[in-house]
Amino acid sequence: MDSRRSKFPVFAAMAGLITYLVIVCATGLLFLIADDKTAGIKYFWTIDADIPSEYMTRNFSPTHITCILLSLILAAAALYLFRRQKEQSREVILRALVLFMAASEAADWIWYILIGHYTLLNCLPLHLCSVSIFIEFAAVFLRRNTLLKEFVYALSMPAALFALATPGWYYPLISFQYLQSLTNHLLLALIPALIVWGNGYRPDYRRLPKCFLSLLFLAGIAAAVNSFLGSNYMFLSYVPRDTTLQVFEIWFGHPGYIFLEAGLIMIIWAILYLPWIVSAAKRKRSLMSGKGEE
Repeated sequence: MDSRRSKFPVFAAMAGLITYLVIVCATGLLFLIADDKTAGIKYFWTIDADIPSEYMTRNFSPTHITCILLSLILAAAALYLFRRQKEQSREVILRALVLFMAASEAADWIWYILIGHYTLLNCLPLHLCSVSIFIEFAAVFLRRNTLLKEFVYALSMPAALFALATPGWYYPLISFQYLQSLTNHLLLALIPALIVWGNGYRPDYRRLPKCFLSLLFLAGIAAAVNSFLGSNYMFLSYVPRDTTLQVFEIWFGHPGYIFLEAGLIMIIWAILYLPWIVSAAKRKRSLMSGKGEE
């Protein structure tokens, strides 16, 4: 059946997410069997503090690397199939994905409450990725708001990719918290990709100052809450272990690593926007040469 004529875009999107989770769980089970750690499955609903360290999925372990590769492959397949849909179906799929992501975040809060570990110190949506869930939700439903789309491309997508590369969640792969975090961060990276390379939105570097000011505003809120509660939202108070930020802290200390992050953002933006700038310049030269020939 031609995917362009699919009458069930929401079903297709949900089926894709379920397929992704099944493949990830099957992969995780194979690694557990190979390492003789199948007992780790019993910690599916358990908080990290109550899980023995030998069952946790370490960053850059074979399990983690395989999981990231699978995520990238399936994300590429999702983008390919998304591009083949009609415009109306693409919009429905985007809405289904952001609704799923928001529902997944709500399920995470409910999980913390049910196991008795919900605290304002850790569970407020003040990390960049947590805030990005709602920003991406707004970007999809408020289609004409270019600043929201720019923000999710310039900040939400790279933040989610960094989180996938060096996650700060310390759980077995086959656990509610790891699977929920993995899926949401994958969607946080995938949705901006679908908006840009699947739905035709063209990023514009001239909106970056507003994006940066928006980030500073969110960081200011996080810093104020951290000061009041003693929390660590946006990792402004201290660096989580086993993440890229640890290297920055070793080099520049605290709060020096925060300023290095600002420099890293500029480098990321150069990588993300240079192709668009070059493309726009080529298009302008082509138009000018066409007028000259006339």
